[in-house]
Amino acid sequence: MAQFGPRGWLLAVALSATLRVCQAGFPTIRLSDQEGPILEGSNLTLECLIDDGDDLSEFTFQKYSKWLHSWISLDKTHELRCWFYDVAVSRDNGRLLLKISDLQSWHAGPYRCARMNATNNNTVSNELDVHLEYLHSVFVGHLNTWCGTIGDSITVLEGSDLQLQCLADASQPPLYEWTREGDDWILPSSSLSLTKITEEQAGTYTCQAHHPTLPQLSKSKSIHLHVEGSKRSFTFDSVLSFSTPMLALAVALPAVLLLLLILVFAFLIPRHRAAAMKKMALEESGQRTPIYKGSLDSVPSVVGDTQPLVM
Repeated sequence: MAQFGPRGWLLAVALSATLRVCQAGFPTIRLSDQEGPILEGSNLTLECLIDDGDDLSEFTFQKYSKWLHSWISLDKTHELRCWFYDVAVSRDNGRLLLKISDLQSWHAGPYRCARMNATNNNTVSNELDVHLEYLHSVFVGHLNTWCGTIGDSITVLEGSDLQLQCLADASQPPLYEWTREGDDWILPSSSLSLTKITEEQAGTYTCQAHHPTLPQLSKSKSIHLHVEGSKRSFTFDSVLSFSTPMLALAVALPAVLLLLLILVFAFLIPRHRAAAMKKMALEESGQRTPIYKGSLDSVPSVVGDTQPLVM
């Protein structure tokens, strides 16, 4: 072992004291009493710690705002504090704590602990990124169409095809599966395709979405499928379920029939009106068609004949 002289020991002591002074007061931030992933809707507590138990009165929690591109202090009153009204900073028994209840998406992001009016990195802690795990409601819509989501039921014609897509908003891509009430099959897919549908395929179909790593995060959506027989059903859902040729026919056929009806009326009404006008002109001139035996029409007298008509 190397031997140090008096000057060497003094240099070592001075260097150790300088290192301790540089390290003193360096803050750190950590999760308090938190294990496992952070779920949306849960509660969270962050704690700011200082080496060697230094005073925390000059330190504060900060959150980074990606919209303002700056750090916002969470225990000061200013115009931006209203954005984080649901967080609470406490200084109890020498501890500096940040408590957040009912975590939502806007609570996610980086946090840090820093000395007020900090001017160098020696008074700013490391960043702690709060990431939330969530899975929101499940929606079902037509595959590769603009029709949007489907309600609780859908009606299709027997013999047609149906393709459904299941979607859910989640922190990680979810796992999907389709089932049918009364059947024991499970389809591990986000899409469901039914071809040449029969009335026997009517029933309740359910799509369930699972978080890939958290089984407790699960949502489902059920849709009742109605199948129309030979009688055509022109509800909004059934029309949207047609193929492109069928949809074109469903739109064109009523239009053609309406056009024919308009042409018929346009042809008959002038003829009827002309016949009526001709009849009125004849009556006004005193002329009528010949009277035959058995007719109930009378002969207008235009010459003053007083002799009875003998047939």
